[in-house]
Amino acid sequence: MLQVKSMAFNELVKAKAKIEAELELRAAKERSRLIDAIGRLRKMSATQVNGTSTGRSHALKGKKLPPLYRNPKNRAETWAGRGNRPRWLVAALKGGKKLEAFSIK
Repeated sequence: MLQVKSMAFNELVKAKAKIEAELELRAAKERSRLIDAIGRLRKMSATQVNGTSTGRSHALKGKKLPPLYRNPKNRAETWAGRGNRPRWLVAALKGGKKLEAFSIK
């Protein structure tokens, strides 16, 4: 242990500089170790999310569904019933039409 009370001022300043340098070095090593640990955790959680182990993904996610509704004015415009309603359907519903009027039989 250092005898701080008996040290000269210049010796104290030098000792302080050495201690601060060592603290910075150790903090950098610890920071690097923590960043590596976080990276490993992210990789582990990414593999769990991509796999079926978490069970969070929906069964229909990413699958193309057949259209359930069609715009009678433009037959190319369809909607599968997922996501936001298309503008043509919203406008027709505001105009008083029923959703069933656009269903594909």
